[in-house]
Amino acid sequence: MLLYIIDGFNLLHRVPELRKTSAPHNDLINYVRRCRLTGSSNNKVIIVFDGWPPSSFLIDKKYRIMFSNEQEADDIVIQLAKKSKPQSETIVVSDDRKIRDAVSRTKAKPLRTYEFIKIKNKAVENNKKEISYSLQKEITDEMRKIWLDKETL
Repeated sequence: MLLYIIDGFNLLHRVPELRKTSAPHNDLINYVRRCRLTGSSNNKVIIVFDGWPPSSFLIDKKYRIMFSNEQEADDIVIQLAKKSKPQSETIVVSDDRKIRDAVSRTKAKPLRTYEFIKIKNKAVENNKKEISYSLQKEITDEMRKIWLDKETL
């Protein structure tokens, strides 16, 4: 199981459709979930935002959302990465050099936001394989034989 620690505003500013939203915190969480950017639903996700929580913020059971309040979100992200167990299964998503440098000194893996989004886009593209009609028919016929043989046993 992986732990993703995400610098919220870094990712938010990388996604064009979320730049001018009226509910950026909620919309970012929905975007990460909808695009399955963190892979398996068993992976843990912590998204850290600068500032205070908005008054109309949704609480999500699968995602731990943190606000820095009076601290800097960068410092919280770094602290979380250093305290994570096991660090080798922690991925920190941020474009901030301060965060990436600090994370590089641990066993956690720093990942830029464009790489984080790109990995998912590549996985989606790899799943879009075109197969010919004749191959589709051959697969269907083969599956039919397997299932019909199963039923007779």
